[in-house]
Amino acid sequence: MALHRFRIFTLEQANAMLPAITALTERTRSQIEQLQNADAANEETTQERADQDARELLDRWAHSILALGAQPKGVFTVDFRTPDPNVLWCWAPDEPEICHRHFTWESFKDRISLTPGGDAWPGRN
Repeated sequence: MALHRFRIFTLEQANAMLPAITALTERTRSQIEQLQNADAANEETTQERADQDARELLDRWAHSILALGAQPKGVFTVDFRTPDPNVLWCWAPDEPEICHRHFTWESFKDRISLTPGGDAWPGRN
């Protein structure tokens, strides 16, 4: 397995990357939907084969995100390394820009808003 070198992104740089990531994500979502529709129409397709095809599409999406220097997380969520080595910018589909962050040791559910008033980290006053 090749090691990936993650880029460091300012918030502006990460947001500038979103059109490419959004396009990749939308294309992959559409391909999975088409796959599901085709599988529903083809009774000979096994669930195992349909699952494998979907996994391959998701794997290609993840490799494309890695090639851009970002980190694929879960299904269609993306993290970006920040200048602070302990913090990640966090993006999910349908978000027009990066509006959350979390510590590197935290998960998607721990993310907090970048909006005014959302600048306090959990556990800090």
